[in-house]
Amino acid sequence: MNTDDSQRSLEETVGRKESFLPAQSNDLEVAFQGEDGSFGQEVAFNLFGRSVKTRQCDTVEEVYNLVQQDSLTHGIIPVENSQEGSIGSTYDLLLESSLLVCGEAQIRTTYSLAGNKSSTLSSLKKIYAHPQALGQCQAFLRHLGCELIPTYHTLGTVKMIKEKRLSDSAIVAGEGVAFASDLKILAREIEDTRWNSTRFFLLGKHDAPPTGSDKTSIVTLLKHEPGTLYQVIKEFAERRINLSKVETRPTRKTPWEYHFYIDFEGHRLDSKIMEALEKVEQACLFMKVLGSYPRAKPL
Repeated sequence: MNTDDSQRSLEETVGRKESFLPAQSNDLEVAFQGEDGSFGQEVAFNLFGRSVKTRQCDTVEEVYNLVQQDSLTHGIIPVENSQEGSIGSTYDLLLESSLLVCGEAQIRTTYSLAGNKSSTLSSLKKIYAHPQALGQCQAFLRHLGCELIPTYHTLGTVKMIKEKRLSDSAIVAGEGVAFASDLKILAREIEDTRWNSTRFFLLGKHDAPPTGSDKTSIVTLLKHEPGTLYQVIKEFAERRINLSKVETRPTRKTPWEYHFYIDFEGHRLDSKIMEALEKVEQACLFMKVLGSYPRAKPL
């Protein structure tokens, strides 16, 4: 494919005339994974304003399905935490889905320990939390000496604690979730580090047009030949394209075979990015552009 053909193909895929954020309207609704008051909902408000309607989803898969089936135009999913690293299930779905990343956001991730009105720290025997929250609050929770119970359904666990009036059980959640559920805050900011933050992706049917301050995410499967990874990295280095992330994930098809997920600065319609991607594709068995999108402002 020559450069002109490649340019036209990429422009058609991106949909240059479309903004990555839809026009504000009373009908706009954005899906997010989590409960009312959760970090995902807060990201939706940050991106679209407090008047936006939000659709709560129990799983990342549900967010994908709503956008994939055109029930909603956009969805918000967590992709990476500054302490615990990438969320593997999110990257697996990005690989399989036709949806594109059209935006990113970072949010400070602070957790509280919440329980019933009669609960105290000394009365606790069981603490429930999403595995990601458990990983981000290890130090505080370890010193309590309670049984730590992973849960993937925060809202269901909150209802159980409230309905059974459990004074010996509490849940780790964002303060917004605790407030929305009318739970008593037993401890605030229990995360291991004060700079704990989570990165989210905004998904849609199109990625974003160039803004001059963009990032691109791709996934590749390298050829099983000496120097292939070096060749890929060299294409970016020679064009002074800054890589912000390189990570491997098992392909889940062949043992000890890995996909490489790469984030870098620039938009895939930029001429030097297009040149690099063309060369990278030649060095790989497979390459997919997950999307180009405006860089999130640093916290």
